[in-house]
Amino acid sequence: MAEILSQSQIDELLNNLSSGDVDIQELEVNEKKVKEYDFRSPKKITKETIKLLKGIYENYCRMLTSQLTSILRLMCDVTVEQVEESIFHEYNNALDDYVLMGLIDVKYPDDTTSDSQILMEVSKPLSFVMIDRLLGGIGEEYENIRDYTDIELSLLENVLKNLIKAMGSTWESTLEIETELSKIETNSRFIQSINYNDTVVIIVLNVTLNQSSGKITLCVPSSILDEIFKKANIIFKTNSRKSDQNIEEQRAAIMDSIKSSKLTVTGVLGKAQATLHDVVHMQVGDLIILDKSIDSDVDVRVDDEKWFEGKWGTRKNKGVVKINNIIH
Repeated sequence: MAEILSQSQIDELLNNLSSGDVDIQELEVNEKKVKEYDFRSPKKITKETIKLLKGIYENYCRMLTSQLTSILRLMCDVTVEQVEESIFHEYNNALDDYVLMGLIDVKYPDDTTSDSQILMEVSKPLSFVMIDRLLGGIGEEYENIRDYTDIELSLLENVLKNLIKAMGSTWESTLEIETELSKIETNSRFIQSINYNDTVVIIVLNVTLNQSSGKITLCVPSSILDEIFKKANIIFKTNSRKSDQNIEEQRAAIMDSIKSSKLTVTGVLGKAQATLHDVVHMQVGDLIILDKSIDSDVDVRVDDEKWFEGKWGTRKNKGVVKINNIIH
């Protein structure tokens, strides 16, 4: 409940405001900003997935930096600027009617291809810098932004093929997929590989070329992410079972290979100490007193290591030891 001011406090506050001792802006209450949640389109991408995608595409940025520097012969730097969840129609409505959009097919390890496609959009300022450099220029920005010619689209298509092919290798820590440029679309309204209300992840890459900068935007449908994680989980479980099976097979093979090894087995009735003089002068009929009684177990040693205990006896006129206890 708000505190109620007395009349004297109100008079003092008005006097301070009149004299300028108190700034009225300091009395303004800062309301807490609350972000509205749209229950019609709830969040489907977890924070862990966003973090994973950021790590994957940070690695992809390092590959793009190397490839663009090699293709354009210019110092290039690519960084991840933003990774966020969105709805496809919101992303599509924010695009210009005429864009440079690469449609990317995703091929899984089982040779199946995704129903949806990843979209790669290159901003016009960046694309015209690339065109200028590929045609022998110094990589200056093109002030008059216009539509692309057929020759320019052919040049950019070759560049995008190289950039997109490297994308699949950045996913190898999760799933070994292949990415391939399907076609280039210049009208964003004609893209039908993603449903209007599908959830997508928007990844914005900032590209710095020479003194110019531009954006490469990736639109990854949630259906592709779900399929990748599902197949990766199945492969992980299969590999785990195969790994356990391989361990058992290796263990059995090792045991089979050493089963034929020959070991020295010795039954020790007891021990005694004697001087060298006693040993030298020992005669037939002399008695050696052992450290064990006649009822004690016999130690059975395998290569000088005690493995069993047993009782001494005879069978078919041969001395035997009956195992009573396993030590090792």
